[in-house]
Order: sequence, then C-alpha cells, then structure tokens
Amino acid sequence: MLSAAVPWLIALAGTAVVTAVGNAMRLNPNTVGFAFLIVVLASAMRGGLLVGTVASIIATLCYNYFFFPPLYTFTIHDSSNWVALAAFLVTSVVVSRLVIDARIQAERAEQRRTELEMLYVEREKFMEENAHVQALRESETLKTSLLRAISHDLTTPLTAITIHTEALRRKAASDGELKEAVNGIAGETGRLRRRVDNLLSMARLEAGKAKPHREPTPPADLFRAVRENLPLVLESRPVTVHVDDDCPDANVDPSLALEILVNLIENAHRVSPPDTPLELVARPHPTDPDKVRIEVLDRGPGLPSGVADADGNLLPGATSDVAQRGLGLEIARSLAVANGGTIGITPRQGGGTIARLDLPAAPLPVEEPA
Repeated sequence: MLSAAVPWLIALAGTAVVTAVGNAMRLNPNTVGFAFLIVVLASAMRGGLLVGTVASIIATLCYNYFFFPPLYTFTIHDSSNWVALAAFLVTSVVVSRLVIDARIQAERAEQRRTELEMLYVEREKFMEENAHVQALRESETLKTSLLRAISHDLTTPLTAITIHTEALRRKAASDGELKEAVNGIAGETGRLRRRVDNLLSMARLEAGKAKPHREPTPPADLFRAVRENLPLVLESRPVTVHVDDDCPDANVDPSLALEILVNLIENAHRVSPPDTPLELVARPHPTDPDKVRIEVLDRGPGLPSGVADADGNLLPGATSDVAQRGLGLEIARSLAVANGGTIGITPRQGGGTIARLDLPAAPLPVEEPA
C-alpha cells in the first residue's frame, strides 16, 4: 500500500514544493515551468501514465494560478499565456507517455535478456544431459556387444572342452583317478558356462530386452531344481533342506530364481571347508507378509565385523570385504532385483554366513463363494 502511494506523494508534494519555492524566490515562469516538468517526469517514472497525467494537470493548474497574471485566479487575459499553458500541458503529457514507453521497452528488454539467459542455461543443461544419455546408451551398447563377443568367444571353446571331456570320461571309466579329474573338469566347465549364460541374461535384463515372467513358484520346487543343476556340489557335502509349512509360494521367474540360488549355493560351497553342511531354508518373511525369505547357510569363514548391518545389508565401503565370494554374488543381486527381490549377507552364529534372498510372495488364490 505504501509503495503504491509514493508516486502520488511525489506528484502532490513535488508540485507544492515547486510552487512554494517559485513564489518565495519570485522565479521566472519559464524556470518554474521546467521545474514542474521535472516533477511530472518523476511522477510518471514511479507511478505510470495515470499518475503522470494527473501530475501534468495539477502542475498546469498551479502554473496558471500562481505564476500567470492575473495571479491567484484561473482567468487568463493574455492569449500568449494560453499558448504557453497549452504547450506545457501537452509537453508534460507527451513526455510522460514517452517515459512510460521507454520504461516498458526497458523492462521488456530486461525480461527478454533474462529469458535468453534461462534458455541458454537450459540449453547447456539439455546438452549435458543429452551427452550423458548418449554416453550411457553407447556404454550399454558397448557392454552388450562386449558380452555377446565374450559369450561367442567362450562358448566355442567351452563346447569343445565339453566334447573332449565326455570322450575322456568314456575312456577313463576304469581309471578312478583320471575319472575324478575328468569330473572336476566337467564341473568347472559347467560352472563357467553358467556364468557366461548368467552374464548374458543380466545384460539383457538391464538393457530392457528381456523381462522376467513371474509365476507362483514353490520354494521346494526351486530346491529340487537346484539339486538337479548342482549334483556334484550337493553330493559332495551334507545338505539339509527345510521349508516351513506356512511358507507361501514366491512370485518369480522360475528360471531366474533358480540361477540366483545356484550362484548363492556355489559361493557357499566354494568358501566352506569340505564336509561341512549347507542348509537351505524357506520361510515367510519375519516382518513383511508379502515376501518370502530363502536362506543359504554355510560354515565358511564368515564376514569381518562391521561389514553388514543387523538386516544383512552391506555397509558402505564393505564390498571389497566380500569380493572373495566372486562374480556369482553380483549376478545373484542383479537377478534378484529384476525379480523384485533383494539379497543380504549376515554373519551366522557359531561361524559362517547366511545369504538371505527376499522375494515377492505370490498372492493367495481367491476362494469363490459356494
């Protein structure tokens, strides 16, 4: 409110001051006219065209009343004074209009400058983001191409190794020591082939070229499939399997869930001493009824203190401490995320670790009313 009244105060007070000073000092009417014009310009600059026009009229009236004879009356006898007053009024109004137009043009120019600066900044941001997106696309394309090339280059020798291994296995039927060595080669070859297949699956999922096909999958079925895919691992050490009676089915892609468990069990087998047992457990999630918890328990060296929190999540900077568990753990993490799940590792009481796989639970079937 105060800022809106300032231009009017300038117009009124300025006109009064010029009138008083002009009368007191008996200034020349021409000098007083220029002083009135300055007041009109100041009023127009602060208040706009309306204030400037009103100030022009008030200044013209004061100019006539106090400085043109006969004084102290609005009557004008000399025609030249009429011309002077009219010229003053027209000049003051026109100048006010010009001042307002100039101010509007200046404001528009400033606005355009601000808009151009914002557009420039947005352009720079867009170019940076576009370059970042392009780099990500190129990186994804390069990664996919690299994985495909690696897969192709590895698949061919792996196939040849498998063929020769089977030939050696037939020849080594009567040689127990050689047969054991051939079985070891076959097992490691199969594990390497699974790693290559897992990497390609992970790349396709991350690139959006493949999507999990989820369906209700009982954990018991997953454990049976694991036994079929890891016969050498699960036959070389004791393995116990337990599924709670109230454990719901997992809502996952069965093939991807199987690969997750295969990687977790292979990691547990690799870090555990020979003949120590592995335990496979499935139960409802202890805090989230919409999830299933599957655990792989081993008696390996365990995790150093300070690596994981109470929920089994790795603490910042702790990745290097579990690097010994190899690529399988990272593959399992990526496949779990693609299925809407998570993986955590926590120390096991008495030694060893617990790999916890939390997966979405399949919705219960709706019973139709009888």
